[in-house]
Amino acid sequence: MKTIIRCAVILTMFIMPLCLHAEYSDHRNRNVDSLEHVLKTQKLEGKELYRVYSGLMNGYLQTNAEKSCYYAKLGIELAEKKKFYNGLYESWKTLGLQAYGSCMYDSAQHCFDKALRATEMMKSNKLYNQNDIDNNLSQLYGTLGNLYNIQGKLHLALDYYQKALPIFKRHGWKESECILYYNVGELYLELGNYKAAEENYKKALNAGIQTGDSLMISGPYSGLAMTSLNAGKYKVALNYAKKSVVYYENHRDEELESLLDSYVLFSRIYHLGFNDLTTAQDYMTKALQLTEKADAPTNVSDAFAQQAALCLARKEWTKAIEWAKKALEANDQDPQHNIGLYKTLANAYSAIGNTIETQHYIDLLHDTMEEQSTTKYQSALSEMEVRYQTLEKEAQLHDLEQRHRMSKLQNWLYIGLIAVLIIAVVVIILVNKQRRRISNMQSRLQGEADERTRLGRDLHDRLGGILTSIHMQSSNDEIQKLSKQATEEMRRVAHHLMPASLKDKGLATALRDFCRANATVSFSHHGQDLRLPEQQEIMLYCATHELVNNALKHANASHIMVQLMIDEEYAAVIVADNGKGFNPDEESKSMGLRNIRERVELQQGRMNISSSSAGTEINIEIPL
Repeated sequence: MKTIIRCAVILTMFIMPLCLHAEYSDHRNRNVDSLEHVLKTQKLEGKELYRVYSGLMNGYLQTNAEKSCYYAKLGIELAEKKKFYNGLYESWKTLGLQAYGSCMYDSAQHCFDKALRATEMMKSNKLYNQNDIDNNLSQLYGTLGNLYNIQGKLHLALDYYQKALPIFKRHGWKESECILYYNVGELYLELGNYKAAEENYKKALNAGIQTGDSLMISGPYSGLAMTSLNAGKYKVALNYAKKSVVYYENHRDEELESLLDSYVLFSRIYHLGFNDLTTAQDYMTKALQLTEKADAPTNVSDAFAQQAALCLARKEWTKAIEWAKKALEANDQDPQHNIGLYKTLANAYSAIGNTIETQHYIDLLHDTMEEQSTTKYQSALSEMEVRYQTLEKEAQLHDLEQRHRMSKLQNWLYIGLIAVLIIAVVVIILVNKQRRRISNMQSRLQGEADERTRLGRDLHDRLGGILTSIHMQSSNDEIQKLSKQATEEMRRVAHHLMPASLKDKGLATALRDFCRANATVSFSHHGQDLRLPEQQEIMLYCATHELVNNALKHANASHIMVQLMIDEEYAAVIVADNGKGFNPDEESKSMGLRNIRERVELQQGRMNISSSSAGTEINIEIPL
């Protein structure tokens, strides 16, 4: 069985070059004591004072976060007063790196945005040239790519990598090129695409070898070790891991977190590849000693998780539980990492016969996997492949532009212009056709919404009045009872056709009310409590209403589950039942399902149907 190895997406040494200088510069050996002595004994002003702040904020970057932030804030204050835009950029960037290293991603984003704005101000100042601006932009693009990468926002990560690579190629910054390829490899590894990950690690290794810097090749070797382990090539993985760890062991103080990751990797190779639990534990003993000094929650949690796995393999159930819980306490922000820990805890509690805790972690496992099982990752994978191919082509095109003569370049430009004109004509035709289709569909949807509202009002006012009259005038108890039940059912149907709460309080409230009206239907809402555009809320409500009614009428289901998920990028509705199911290939025979799919596609969304004799699940997702 292949096992996905979870590791920190960005190693500390690979954050540093992209975030400090496009051309790698090692700040770790700066003499911060001497700089602090200068600050205390000399009266400095202007640029001389800022240079000392810069040396201290960068010198303490990896060794003392509090002091690094302190001098960065002093740098911001001075740079704003003196309009040192490059200093303003560097100081905000340093604060962003500290927030990044502490997993405070929103704060890091804020600081990097400030650094970008400072770089924009450099463009209008004659003191700075294009190389200065390129240097800053490439650093920030790479760093923002890493930031989105580690948060799982893959399409945004690739956007920023795409912006950074041509700058690296243009200036011949092999160190930064190496780091970028490494981070793209990490991204593919996170997705489980080991072949693509291996290709990018090899590109990173090739660029790193050209730099002549042993630091640059250690990360790619580590990445190749992980891809080989996941591919079942255990001897190859061990060989790569041995090459990777050399640099880290020779720089233990500076590369503590990377060395910690390497020992965990060795433990996994011996555990999963050779079933050598003794050697695996020896490496974990070394790793656990390093966790006492490490200040990286992700790396520490990963080490604790591996120790829990070893205890589980030795059937030390109580110890496995203790280490797994310590791993969650260290860092529970990564759902994919948590899935492995929930499995460990469920297995360990099951082994000692604690059914309550076993069920608790099985439920957590189920909920987390359900959240991760949407089509978001698959769509991100496809998008990533397209965008990254574009990135490579742009970089290659730039190299060709430098080698070819101007006459040949002009020929290509003429051909490209003709192609663009042809494409533009085709696009205009398709856009006009699509606009007509969208206009017709929107009119139809609005008509359906108005008809639902009118029908609900007529049911309530007309039929309701008739039933009330029957109830009032009849002296027969049975008729009165039936007319009262019919009135209540009519009011329920009329209300849920197009409830007022949909417009007043939003989609989540309307769906919750609708589901509560039927004992066999449950509702849950995940994500943010956002209001969607009116047309999208109406479409999702009507689609859910129809899917639930279909399940009630045709599926013979005893339970129906409705889930609503909303975040800043998309909204999704899942309707699942435990009924008899149907053949999704016969969707064309169902007018209702065809209509729902058309409405979803109008909103640039998608609908997926999964059905068997055990039940049916229909997923609707639309971008916001």
